[in-house]
Amino acid sequence: MTKPIVWTVAGSDSGGGAGVQADIKVINLLGGHACSVITALTAQNTIGTGRLEWVAPDMLSDQLEALKADLPPAAVKLGMLGTAAAVEIVTDFLQTAQSPFTVCDPVLISSSGAFLLEASAWKLLTEKLFPVVDLITPNIPEAAHLLSMEITTPADIEAATKKALALGVKEVLIKGGHGQYDIELSSDYWSDGKNHAWLSSPRLDTKNSHGTGCVLSSAIATARALGCDPLDSIVLAKAYLNQGLRQAPELGSGFGPLAFNPWEKAEEDMPFVSQETGEPGTRATLPNL
Repeated sequence: MTKPIVWTVAGSDSGGGAGVQADIKVINLLGGHACSVITALTAQNTIGTGRLEWVAPDMLSDQLEALKADLPPAAVKLGMLGTAAAVEIVTDFLQTAQSPFTVCDPVLISSSGAFLLEASAWKLLTEKLFPVVDLITPNIPEAAHLLSMEITTPADIEAATKKALALGVKEVLIKGGHGQYDIELSSDYWSDGKNHAWLSSPRLDTKNSHGTGCVLSSAIATARALGCDPLDSIVLAKAYLNQGLRQAPELGSGFGPLAFNPWEKAEEDMPFVSQETGEPGTRATLPNL
């Protein structure tokens, strides 16, 4: 059976825990065929990033065109774009490439607090790129910066989602891992403007959390490429992320990577889904892929 093609447009992580390297593993393990467009090279490990070089704009364009000519995608995942030129190129390309589904993980800030997107590109991201993608997956700090608002409560998250939808994006998933309002649960909020859901899982006490946003967004892209509906795609991706956190190996002396294993449907990894924050919700179920 032909595997669906999923592109990742993101930076390279020489440590293998995030970026293109993580995306390729996730896409292949979940049943897709991964293709990559590299936006940046990094010299990094679990301790931090020592050097970063952006790919030349013409090389970025050539990678996109090469894939378009021979390996059209069933889904596209966008990660770290970094520069205004890259945002412009990717936006223009998506307007003509007509990908069936595109998820954008708007990488703005590294784990150490360094900004990874030029200030001149922020407006381009919200005003030009968001209207041509299907789903954005910011964490709370990224959503706060992009939307110029304070986000400290579940009500703030819901308000931020509505504000993001007004920018033209079709679906929004705000990740709640950085939320300080609940020390026991990590709760994400998804909405397409008509439907919405809170997806909650117990917080895991681990330092092996490098690349969580990359894993989640590439898993969503793959699930959509495999034919899952929007909410099921997010449920599957969150369950796969939970599995990776739970099974994470102890690699490196800093913030290590998650486990990258084939999908194993385990009840303990499935999130609880509810309509309102504070509700216990019901544990999600999924058909086998």
